[in-house]
Amino acid sequence: MAPAPIEASALLLSALGTGLVSGAANSINQFLEIPFDSQMDRTKNRILVRGLVSPLHAISFAIVCSTAGIGMLYCGANGLAAALGAVNLVLYTSVYTPMKRLTIVNTWTGAVVGAIPPLIGWASCEGQLSAGAWVMAAILYAWQFPHFNALSWNLRPDYSRAGYRMMAVTDPGEWRFAAIDVIQVDIKSVFKECLTSEDEIIVCQL
Repeated sequence: MAPAPIEASALLLSALGTGLVSGAANSINQFLEIPFDSQMDRTKNRILVRGLVSPLHAISFAIVCSTAGIGMLYCGANGLAAALGAVNLVLYTSVYTPMKRLTIVNTWTGAVVGAIPPLIGWASCEGQLSAGAWVMAAILYAWQFPHFNALSWNLRPDYSRAGYRMMAVTDPGEWRFAAIDVIQVDIKSVFKECLTSEDEIIVCQL
């Protein structure tokens, strides 16, 4: 679903730029978490933990990817898309990653990180963030709570051993209350308020 027509070249550069920025963020995250990943069954075989890739190579890869990705967003789309990509990179690596070991609020922060990519896509297409962009971001934001709460519950021994402050570890009782209700949203009815009759809506069941 796109809010306006977009050229194939802009679509390709925007998608590739977003992917490169995401790859840079993940590389920095894994570099910062080497000591903690080594304590978790889920992450102990990551290539940085095993020494198959050096920290220098990981950071170099992140610098190249982030520079290329933000550049593609700027040249292929616009400054707003590039700014959103840069903000998300900083938010993921400098705020969300350290918060994981400090407070359960990390989940709320991480949900913001996950909600920004659709804003990048919308900005790339339309050049601004209209109502539909925020609806898409809100849906992605809300979806991440059942996703990460379920993940953290299944992996709570890992998270506890590595010192991550997840609700499933610090307050299992409260986690049950947070996870017990699932709200289903009719996505099509939400988007009908934001789109014109000429738009095509592809509805996916999440």
